[in-house]
Amino acid sequence: MEIRGNAKIGVLCVGAVAAAALFAAASLAACGSSGGSPATPQAITITPAAKTGTTTDAVVGDTVTVLLEANATTGFEWSFSPGDTTEMVSSKYVPDPNPSGLAGVGGVQYVTVKVTKAGTSDLTGTYRQQWNSPSPDAQPDFSMTIVSTD
Repeated sequence: MEIRGNAKIGVLCVGAVAAAALFAAASLAACGSSGGSPATPQAITITPAAKTGTTTDAVVGDTVTVLLEANATTGFEWSFSPGDTTEMVSSKYVPDPNPSGLAGVGGVQYVTVKVTKAGTSDLTGTYRQQWNSPSPDAQPDFSMTIVSTD
């Protein structure tokens, strides 16, 4: 993966993914054993800044929020494609606290998708300046797989 500008893709918090996977498994077990109502949709957050290649498990109705390092002051911004089993809820850039007013301070892009159906799909993103078109064979700068069940 090519990293452009000041984009640094951080390290995935393994505990968050493990917790999400355990919760998804527990939710499925609870639904199957009780014969009752489906589990309440959950918010799954991939933090600290997500690493490309991440896979997370979810249940239909869950929201998945991915945090990616960004720096809008450089003209770079993230653009996302949610995949076949999810829909885009929001994408918001939040600058890091900057009490001294320094120029060029980065921030975090919060990308939230909602799982709409069971299956496997990729959330992909490109990080570029809007006035620079990517080459026709350009690969996404970020890609993660969301595996969802009913």
